Amino acid sequence: MCIAISRELADGEVVLTGAASAIPLAASLLAQAQHAPGLTILGAGVYVNPRRLVPEFTAGWNCHPVAIADMSDVFAITELGIDVMFYGGMQIDQHGSVNVHYVSTSSGRLRGPGMANTALGHTARRTLLFTERHDRRTLTDHVEYASVIGHGYRGKTRQELGLPNQGPAALFTPEAVLRPDSTGVLQPDTKLGELSWSTVADSIGWEVSRSQPADFAATDDEVALLRTHVDPSGILRRSSIIPRLPRPATGNERT
Repeated sequence: MCIAISRELADGEVVLTGAASAIPLAASLLAQAQHAPGLTILGAGVYVNPRRLVPEFTAGWNCHPVAIADMSDVFAITELGIDVMFYGGMQIDQHGSVNVHYVSTSSGRLRGPGMANTALGHTARRTLLFTERHDRRTLTDHVEYASVIGHGYRGKTRQELGLPNQGPAALFTPEAVLRPDSTGVLQPDTKLGELSWSTVADSIGWEVSRSQPADFAATDDEVALLRTHVDPSGILRRSSIIPRLPRPATGNERT
């Protein structure tokens, strides 16, 4: 996921990652090291160009930033817009709308982080969506609450809703990269994981192409940079990263 996301980022762009976004941060650091030395990273909006991968931007995790901004800078960035904003979500739907507010469960409403930086979804030039879960609970046909609107909402397009930016350019999961088609519906573009394509497609909550897309291929240089330069301590390989879907039995498993 990190390598695939890193290829979306261009030299000279300004990107903003969330407070708990190790994958986008790693992707941004990899892009800086590989092909975009002039990329500016705003970690959680306030940590300018972190030089160390951290699981989240909280007290006790020193990301070694070049500079630290304040909340007035964050508000200015929100108003003026940037090049790329990353969003994860409790739900992401077929048009790329993101829900970070709440979802209904059998035991009541489960609350999310809410309004934090959601305005950047409509002022950043484009957004990149990611989730560590590839399942129908997360990848749903319609979000319960549209915190950030994608390529369509309630039968209207971004243009009809008066949203001037490009919206979501891609969605990255552990199993696939999806991009909007001509109608704004996210469709598979690349296969990332090792599961069968039928399993991957069945785990998406809207109708997608049953034809398997091309497999993603990372280069040796990208893998080496990610492991030795971006993430030498193995943060991305730890159990904090949500596991993938169970793999189908092959009959060769060891007990």
